[in-house]
Amino acid sequence: VKSKGKGIDVSDLYEDPIIRFQDKYYFYLMPLTCFILPTLAPMYLWNETFTNSYTLNIFRYCLTLNATWLVNSAAHLYGHKPYDRYINPAENLSVSLLALGEGWHNYHHTFPWDYKTAELGKYSVNFSCAFIDLFAKIGWAYDLKTVSDDMVKKRVLRTGDGSHEVWGWGDKDQPKEDYKEAVIINKKD
Repeated sequence: VKSKGKGIDVSDLYEDPIIRFQDKYYFYLMPLTCFILPTLAPMYLWNETFTNSYTLNIFRYCLTLNATWLVNSAAHLYGHKPYDRYINPAENLSVSLLALGEGWHNYHHTFPWDYKTAELGKYSVNFSCAFIDLFAKIGWAYDLKTVSDDMVKKRVLRTGDGSHEVWGWGDKDQPKEDYKEAVIINKKD
């Protein structure tokens, strides 16, 4: 990871004045945006007590940390492997909901260059993708790369564990000939 990371050109990030500002003042900005403002906002906007506001803020912080850690633990152990059954990362709905879309780890490790990190087009289970797509609409995110349906299907058929919808009877892309030529035993009228 370290050697591959060194080969990535991030000169555009170093030239960005906002990122330079954030990097320079991180040790001031992090406590302010992570602890101070989220504690003060409920106190002043909704007349919340300091104790309640601070306690809920710390709970939020701990929940966010644990959800983030689940991505590289639970999503590597539990779930289906529809894209590549030979690797540890799995598709995990619970982790995806907690980590705002980052629990679709089998897809992410099979197609690491896809900006969505998931095949699903549902924003309800991939908030990160919705966020990126919003910024793409206003021109702040661009050159987004994703995987074609054909590439996904080929990979699923080659290395998937059989849990992907491409394997099932009645799939939207199933040819009509399959319905006519299939042998159905003990057919229910």
